[in-house]
Amino acid sequence: MVNEIYILVDKMLKLIAIILVMIYVVIPLLRFLMKGYVITQVHKKMSEQDIRSKQNATRARKEGSIDVDFVPPTSKSKPKPKPADNDDYVPYEEIKD
Repeated sequence: MVNEIYILVDKMLKLIAIILVMIYVVIPLLRFLMKGYVITQVHKKMSEQDIRSKQNATRARKEGSIDVDFVPPTSKSKPKPKPADNDDYVPYEEIKD
């Protein structure tokens, strides 16, 4: 009977030791490893986004190109002015002194 109690106490102490090892060793180790992994992934995604934004900026702004953000709609109600026969003519009025 006493021998059985010692066996039960021995098993309970082993279980408590395993639980303490899990709480104080394994969980902090996993937390440390996961933190490092997350930080690495965040840096990787940030650098990929940086590279993509720089590529888009260079692709969008090549030398000599013009970007038009807004083109006003043309209305059909206003008639377009007719071009003059002679492009050099400028109408003016003479002012007398």
